[in-house]
Amino acid sequence: MDISEFSRLENKSNYNRHPWETSRKNVLHTFLKKSGIKFPIDRVVDIGSGDSYVIHTLLEKDYAKEYFAIDTAYTSEVIAQLKSNNKNSSVIYLQSLKEYEENYPTDKATLFLCMDVLEHVEDEKIILDFLKPSPTNNNYYFFAVPAFQSVFSSHDVLLGHYRRYTLPQLNSLLVQNQFSIIDKGYYFTTLLFFRRVEKFLKKDKEASIDNWEAGKFKTALINTMLKVDFQISLFFNKLGITIPGLSCYCLCKK
Repeated sequence: MDISEFSRLENKSNYNRHPWETSRKNVLHTFLKKSGIKFPIDRVVDIGSGDSYVIHTLLEKDYAKEYFAIDTAYTSEVIAQLKSNNKNSSVIYLQSLKEYEENYPTDKATLFLCMDVLEHVEDEKIILDFLKPSPTNNNYYFFAVPAFQSVFSSHDVLLGHYRRYTLPQLNSLLVQNQFSIIDKGYYFTTLLFFRRVEKFLKKDKEASIDNWEAGKFKTALINTMLKVDFQISLFFNKLGITIPGLSCYCLCKK
């Protein structure tokens, strides 16, 4: 979750996580399991880590030996609160890629996560230029972004998005920046359908995912729907059939 959305950072015990967040985490874990990457890798670096939820789910499963969470919103107060929320875990919190590059240079095998981040910057090269080729060719990069400009809405504006992408656009952007694509596709087809209906009916969302107050039954129902949705997308992807979804991803090397 983006820190900008996380109004209840100091009240973690009473915070109900949105099913999109938990399903997105499950999507990542599934892609990593089938990626061919040898885990535990030396490092995981989560760019735009927000409340560090995703990187801590990787830490819990020993995906790496070192963990770095990077977010421009990380003030000393926010970092102190995140450390407290996560029982002073081994995750290292940093405010920028430049800070990471200057203080933690390495040739160790690293997995960089950049999930729902590129759409927040006016020029993607602000981030991509920092992700330099590895001399040992042992780094991996997982990018995920919101898909289809046709469903761009006031909700995107609320979240600070400059744009949405198609899979060919994301692929082209990464190739132009010297990334080699290993795997790519869409996910959450059902959510794209609902977003198109909302767009047609001109019913834009006025709240962020921080405001999730649904009960356990509705939450479980949505989680199940998204799990089935994702499994169907994976099945068709194996057949070489691309089904559009609300998000698209690329797993790369450089």
